[in-house]
Amino acid sequence: MANFSSLALLLKRFAAQTRGATAVIFAITAVPLVLCAGAAIDYMRYSAATTELQSALDAGALAAAAAKNLGKSGRIDAAEKAFAANLKKGVIAGLKIDSSFKISNDTVKASASLPLPSAFMQLGGIGLMKVEAVTEISLPDSLKAEIALVLDYSGSMTEVSGGQVKYVAMKKAAIKLVSDLEKVNAKNIKFGLVPFSHHVYATLPASFVVGKSGSPWTGCTQDRKYPYNLTDATPGSSDDSKWGQPQAKLHLSDGCSGYAPNNLKVMPLTSDFAAVRNQLSAMKPYAWTHIALGAEFGFHLLSPDAPFTEGAAFGTKKLQKVMVLLTDGRQTEPAFGAGGARGVKQGEANLEAICTNAKARGIIVMTVAFDLEDEATRDRLRGCATDPDKNFFIAEDDADIAKAFNEIKNAITAQVFISK
Repeated sequence: MANFSSLALLLKRFAAQTRGATAVIFAITAVPLVLCAGAAIDYMRYSAATTELQSALDAGALAAAAAKNLGKSGRIDAAEKAFAANLKKGVIAGLKIDSSFKISNDTVKASASLPLPSAFMQLGGIGLMKVEAVTEISLPDSLKAEIALVLDYSGSMTEVSGGQVKYVAMKKAAIKLVSDLEKVNAKNIKFGLVPFSHHVYATLPASFVVGKSGSPWTGCTQDRKYPYNLTDATPGSSDDSKWGQPQAKLHLSDGCSGYAPNNLKVMPLTSDFAAVRNQLSAMKPYAWTHIALGAEFGFHLLSPDAPFTEGAAFGTKKLQKVMVLLTDGRQTEPAFGAGGARGVKQGEANLEAICTNAKARGIIVMTVAFDLEDEATRDRLRGCATDPDKNFFIAEDDADIAKAFNEIKNAITAQVFISK
């Protein structure tokens, strides 16, 4: 006990002797620590200000581009009003901003800058941070877009996520996307729909379907035999290159009966926006999930080659093809692989190959993981996207899916209309 008491006494004496020194050391180190923490906060403000300024500038330039019936001065006036309207809230609201909108050679050129007062960095002698943004947008009459919406309508889409049934939330977001892009450039935009579950229901030339001939055939199909199911190649004389392959045994009991009554039919590219919205409003989920099959038909919709010939040739100047692929679950339907083998894992591999082949053709692939818990499928969708950072979206609930489709609209608008 005596040894313990002596040790305690020594510790108390040491603490008393070092307390003052510790305070001095802390005082010396506190200033740079505060500066570092403050700099991080100022940087976050700077980043938010840059995002807000760029978004407002893009909105202004798009307003000028969309003002078809106005002259040059009218377009610039529309740009300035849209720019100002987008600056009413946020980090930079109320700050003095220098902006410029010009129209030259069928292009809207815009720039903006502002001095953002720092908070903590003033302690280090930095009172202002310069925020800048630039953009160039081609006038819409000179640009075109073809967009295939490849949407999961498997049974799990009837589940509730957040406060809404998943397919209803998806429907509303997709309809808004169509309407928003119609307003931007109705003349030169086309949409197509590929609702998929374990089948795809479509109208095809009979010669492209196994065992069929004569007038066009309408029905359910799974994927073509490998490797035709990875490409946009037109079917030939070989049955392997055709659709209408026998259904995999795994889900035979579900069959094709639910597709027609649930309006789950492929819609080729069209500029009839009302028809697209009407079908989106009418479609309802059914059965299992074949993501690779949906992507296969999305690839064909955007290809100029039969069976769907509504798309322009690959490489057409001033035209961008976009595939938006959404699913809420993993692949559950077997797909064809080498040697006629069939399996779910093969479907997963096929999806990766289809995305690679579509991107090689110049198609921008955007993917959405909607309330999707399977990490492997999330990673696969991320890898499918043309730009995993900009073209892959995670949506956990109904609010997220609305936000994701709005970001898709912005991304399509940016990639189709914004050249710089």
